[in-house]
Amino acid sequence: MQSFNAIIAASALLLATVSSSPIQVRSTCGSAPAGTSSEQPLSQPTGITTALACQAQCDANASCQSFVFGLVSNVDECMLYSVAAASVPAQSSSNVIVYDKACSSVPAVVPTTSNPTGAATGSSSSSGTGSSTGSGSSTGSGSSTGSGSNTGSSSNTGSGSNAGSNGGN
Repeated sequence: MQSFNAIIAASALLLATVSSSPIQVRSTCGSAPAGTSSEQPLSQPTGITTALACQAQCDANASCQSFVFGLVSNVDECMLYSVAAASVPAQSSSNVIVYDKACSSVPAVVPTTSNPTGAATGSSSSSGTGSSTGSGSSTGSGSSTGSGSNTGSSSNTGSGSNAGSNGGN
């Protein structure tokens, strides 16, 4: 019975410790706004042509916690919000994405009709073991079969260059 009481006491202590800790919220960096609030933008700066420039506007505003950027009806849109990106309401256009102010990988690409958010930075495509497939992601990673022979020999069927970011790979 004494060990049962010790387990209950330890469990209560653990629960009290966990429940008093602040919850860590992950940053939202480059996804479609999906919040359900009716929050209105703090401001909508004009002449902003990249998500990185929109982030700079957010950084300059002490009330700004997140921003929305994209090409809507052939016009660059930058909207600053006083709430976290996860709380920014869904937008009428699917051509915009939301970022928390603290995001570190915000694109500096001017959006186009084929890349309305400026998020796609490369689309080179290649195949074979050890080669990359779009956006720098790796397929096969240089695996070999047989006694040391390499299949695919890292041949590139794309343009020969990869302008995409490796996304941490």
